[in-house]
Amino acid sequence: MASSSRHARLGYGIIGCGWVSPSHAVGVRALAGDGVRLVAVADADVTRAQELADQHGSPGVHDDYLELLARDDVEAVSICLPDHLHRDAALAAAEAGKHALCEKPLALDLAEAAEMVDAFEDGDLNLGMVMNHRFVADNIRVHRAVRDGAIGRILMAAAVHSSALTGNDDYSSPWRGRRGRAAGGILATQAIHFLDLLLWFAGPVAAVKAWTRTLVRTELDYEDTAALALTLRSGGLATLVTTNGTPIMDDLSGTRIELHGTEGYFVLEGDELRDHAVKEGYRLPDVELPPPPEDADRLFGLGHVYEIAEFVRSIREGTPPPVPAVDGAHLMAVLSAAYSSAHEDRESPVLEFADAYSASTAPRRTEARV
Repeated sequence: MASSSRHARLGYGIIGCGWVSPSHAVGVRALAGDGVRLVAVADADVTRAQELADQHGSPGVHDDYLELLARDDVEAVSICLPDHLHRDAALAAAEAGKHALCEKPLALDLAEAAEMVDAFEDGDLNLGMVMNHRFVADNIRVHRAVRDGAIGRILMAAAVHSSALTGNDDYSSPWRGRRGRAAGGILATQAIHFLDLLLWFAGPVAAVKAWTRTLVRTELDYEDTAALALTLRSGGLATLVTTNGTPIMDDLSGTRIELHGTEGYFVLEGDELRDHAVKEGYRLPDVELPPPPEDADRLFGLGHVYEIAEFVRSIREGTPPPVPAVDGAHLMAVLSAAYSSAHEDRESPVLEFADAYSASTAPRRTEARV
């Protein structure tokens, strides 16, 4: 863990104190020895904000995030709000001169995502998006190996994801799966993580043919089951099949990703590399991540901890964030094309942010240092 003498102090704030916010708070606290401090939290439900503050030692509590953004001792924030509030909070952060790390999906739709990217594009501020599965050792190893050409040219990639985990035990969330509040159904909530991994490994998407169905969760406005056929910009093909109608209650037990290239293949199950073959003479890279904080059992794994460390490092070094907002915008473009395809029963082109993933291929952004 780096010494706090190496860096000036950095004040951090959390906007939105719901289900995922403790993962961000623990990630910030893990950097205390490096001069990072959680100085304020904000939520319209001030009781919930106070609970998070009490649990994680934040001295500042606000019921209006604009008050948090007005604080001189806050330099960066995590946005942990429902989908339909991401845009306004991000634009307010840019206006206030704060770096922002936004939970997925980046926005409610592609137009909002583009507006968010543009708001941070011309300044010295970073806008990143949370994709915590990128910060798992075996996923990092596979990403680096693919980049090194270890399996040659990717011909086919596939992801299967099944999970009933929806963010609240009784399915009573007032915004998940609701039109105008959520960006979509299973595709925008859970499967987006594994779509992101597919594209991080195999590259951006040129076109989508999609089928969406509501087979179980009929009380919601969006799909609970979907199948996507993707044409990659590289010329390869990929598929994503997903549902949250099954009884599996986590995001990993029912998840499998395969990559098949001209010289080898990778098979990942639940973020673990289960099988592989690489070109002769290639050795898979070693990836060492820092030990977990004491309260790691309260996290969605350790991805948030490692991504927040990288996000803070990018601020201090003046480099792009570990998962740039353009990657999130490209994901929104793919989702937009998928929903259009399913509605119109035709293949839909992905026209915006097609080269977004090229911004995140540098090796230093795949390795976390707390």
